[in-house]
Amino acid sequence: CGAAGGWTLGLHRAGWTTVAACEVDPWRRSVFQRNWPEVVMFDDVRTLDSRVLAGLGPIDAIVGSPPCQDASAANAKGKGVDGERTGLFFDAVRLVREVRPRWVCFENVPGLRARGYDRVHDALEAAGYAVRPLVVGAWHAGAPHKRNRVWIVANLSGVGRGQGRTGRPDP
Repeated sequence: CGAAGGWTLGLHRAGWTTVAACEVDPWRRSVFQRNWPEVVMFDDVRTLDSRVLAGLGPIDAIVGSPPCQDASAANAKGKGVDGERTGLFFDAVRLVREVRPRWVCFENVPGLRARGYDRVHDALEAAGYAVRPLVVGAWHAGAPHKRNRVWIVANLSGVGRGQGRTGRPDP
């Protein structure tokens, strides 16, 4: 969940409701819970079980930002998605395969493009998702700095546009 809950805030402003979050760091969990007390919090994506998530009702999207340290340009020896931290992408993909949400969106540093993006893309496609990568910078939203980010947006293949299970129009 990344501490303050940027994903939750953005999705909330777009009309979505966050039902669960996951953060391993106790301090970040506490900050998130202070900002979003109604959201169920889990502590480790590696052990998060989709059966527990099923008890929360329909899940239309799984979003997240696995830690970037292994893919960052600041870490010349980073192992990308083979690293302990950035490798959490595959635990997120495991949940996607189990939960089968209509939408998936992940975000990370541009270094991911050369350090395993293709494997994340292939894993989502193998799970039945149409995947679209893009690079969007903070400056695209009017911020005074560039700070590009890699975004991976995926839609469950074969699920047409229109009304989702929540009744909201597809984005």
